[in-house]
Amino acid sequence: MKHEISTIPREKEEGQPTTIPTSGEVLEDGSFLELVREPPGSDKVSLLHWKSGQATVAQEHVLGSRAYVASENAEFLRQLPGKPLPYASTEELFQEVVDFLSGFVTVWDNDKLLLAHFCFASYFYDCVSMSPFLLLCGPSSVDGVSVLQVLACVCRHPVLLAKATVSSLPHELSPTRLICQPNANLESWLPALLFPGLGFVDRGLRRMRGATAVFVGCEKLTTPFADACLSVSLPPQLMSFSIQDEEHQDVPVQKLRNQLLRYRLENFSRVRAAGLDASHFRGSTRELVRTLGTCIVDAPAIQDRLVALLEPREDASRIESATSFRAVIIEALIAACHEQKPSIYVGEITELANGILTRNEETVILRPKQVGAILKHLGLSTTRLDSQGRGIYLLGLGCSRIHRLAEAYGVPAIREGLPGCPHCHPS
Repeated sequence: MKHEISTIPREKEEGQPTTIPTSGEVLEDGSFLELVREPPGSDKVSLLHWKSGQATVAQEHVLGSRAYVASENAEFLRQLPGKPLPYASTEELFQEVVDFLSGFVTVWDNDKLLLAHFCFASYFYDCVSMSPFLLLCGPSSVDGVSVLQVLACVCRHPVLLAKATVSSLPHELSPTRLICQPNANLESWLPALLFPGLGFVDRGLRRMRGATAVFVGCEKLTTPFADACLSVSLPPQLMSFSIQDEEHQDVPVQKLRNQLLRYRLENFSRVRAAGLDASHFRGSTRELVRTLGTCIVDAPAIQDRLVALLEPREDASRIESATSFRAVIIEALIAACHEQKPSIYVGEITELANGILTRNEETVILRPKQVGAILKHLGLSTTRLDSQGRGIYLLGLGCSRIHRLAEAYGVPAIREGLPGCPHCHPS
């Protein structure tokens, strides 16, 4: 399958190949074009053609009827690799990235691993169904900028941005956006930044590609799509990272970039075809495992550790889900199903739900109107049962649906189930 990231071809003169400005191509024959700076520090961006393990660097590559050149917008990308370098193994390369981050970022060890996963995933943004997205939280803007500068050393095609003006970037770059502060537009753009198939209207239909990291300070994004993002808290940093530090680290950083480029070139097809899943997780946590874990090749121990790192996130999600008003109402319905009631009034559901809230030492009291609205959102529309009011029927299909909802929301009553209940223990 052909995958291209390119601008509109330039006019073709008669007898000449069509010139294609590009920021990266995966060609039909499985070969690659990648942006490089060779020699390192060069003002000019070149193109590397990688085919069957062989690399050729030039200003132009004529392949069939097309002449590929680096996009003029490649100048936005200051940090680029020079040439693909061999690496010992995925485990060792991953650890080298962790060690580099450890030298300049003061976060918990587990969070260093998550930052390294984000770095690896940035090299495979075009292989995963959900683009890597990292939220950095903390009180100090200086610390936030410092961590973004560290990430710029090892992520693919990084661009440091003062604010979330992501729509102003040339669309063909597909960079790793490292944003120092969010703005009001970020939340409306978030779905398009997370899911490559979604677009938004900005002087025409646009689609975003590439990884994104944003320092959000102590603010909390209100969009529900924020739950799909990887989040790392930044305690006060014991060190900072500046342009001078980057210059001092030039040799080891360039080596890491070159090895990560090789890792992408050698493993692209395997990552695209990978089928890693964490079926015991759900929702955004399960998708994060897929996004980050599939980018790790030939290193099951790293993948297993990632699952362990995300388990607290999954547990918190389940607890939050299980204590929500929706879950409480579903638990009340489960109790009614197990009592083999043929139907139940909204008022009865409200009474049962408030009893559960009281048992959980909650002071909030639900009203029948609220319960009716929540039932509708759950897909359990009420109907007029008789002259006494509205409710829902608890017949076979209705009880089955309520049990499936209980599983989805992690309702405690469903974990062990009721002996003999055909919906708790389906044959």
